[in-house]
Amino acid sequence: MPGLRGRVLVLGPLPPPVHGAAVVTKGMLDWLRENGGSVSVVDASVSSHGIGSIASRFRVATYLLARLWFHLVCCVRLVRRPEALYIGGAGGSGLYFQLIPVLVARLLRVPVVFHHHSSAYLAEHSRPMAWLCRLTAASSTHIALSASMAEQLRQRYLRRSKRPRILPLSNAIFVADAGPAHIRDGSSPVRVGHISNLSFEKGLQEVVDTATELRATGHDFELHIAGAAQDERTQAALDALLEPLRSDPRITVHGPLYGGALAAFYDTLDLLLFPSSYRHEAAPLVVLEAASRAVPAVAYPIGSLSEILFAGELLAAPGAFAEHVTHLVGRWKEVGAELSRATLEGYQRSRAAATEQREQLWVGYLGRGS
Repeated sequence: MPGLRGRVLVLGPLPPPVHGAAVVTKGMLDWLRENGGSVSVVDASVSSHGIGSIASRFRVATYLLARLWFHLVCCVRLVRRPEALYIGGAGGSGLYFQLIPVLVARLLRVPVVFHHHSSAYLAEHSRPMAWLCRLTAASSTHIALSASMAEQLRQRYLRRSKRPRILPLSNAIFVADAGPAHIRDGSSPVRVGHISNLSFEKGLQEVVDTATELRATGHDFELHIAGAAQDERTQAALDALLEPLRSDPRITVHGPLYGGALAAFYDTLDLLLFPSSYRHEAAPLVVLEAASRAVPAVAYPIGSLSEILFAGELLAAPGAFAEHVTHLVGRWKEVGAELSRATLEGYQRSRAAATEQREQLWVGYLGRGS
């Protein structure tokens, strides 16, 4: 098949640090290059977990100037008028910086492909997101992570306009292929696991509560926890929380895992625990990574999670996560294999549809050579 023939300017975070938006931006960048696109990149990564995590005023100023610089560099490169500007979208104050290149792109008539990664501005009105949506031209595209996210975006910010286009595109296409997956057979012990950038808003308290309840009810289980805390203070709090569990041989605490070690981690699990209440949570890659290995996940119905769990039985009511998982583990022999199968099939459908949609999106902007 002939390669793409146009130019794309990419603005967004790239690993390191490793987080969902950075992995997706890199995945889109790699795909464009592999398919012949001419790509220029402005890496907007910053070595921080957000301005709220910075204590020093000097470091706050450095952080803000660095972010401003990245976006001004992007504006300068827009003068060359690429066929499209792809933006790995921010979710909070970063939207104010992203307004700058979006405005310049509008003035230069460069279409914007804005890839949304946050559900925070869908739950509550965001002034910078409203401005950004007004500035994106009719030839632009907003990439949402699910059909429900696309509809929420349309209703809150784009209801009065039939354009720009809103494209639901599953994050399943950004999951690395780790080979064939096997359907779980519902056998014991039930191996449950949790992996994330470990924090309380990502649900570590609920994971510990789940382990406590599983121990109390006498279910045959193992618990595996993987990931790293975002800073030393969080790590100290997490260590204190996990200390009562460390003496239980059924509970294993791993560090951060990548590549083959990450794939092996998923392959040891029967069920992923993802009780996140993070305000920006949208369509987390860890849930889709698990699904690609036929591992179902239990989560709260926030962001787009209800569309990427692929079975209603995997949605936990707010405040009832531990009870929900304990009930599920108790019935695992009867339901485990079917949930595993439904999860893998749902993931495969999403990935296939998104593969075709991504192709159509970029051919529309760049075309293919003869």
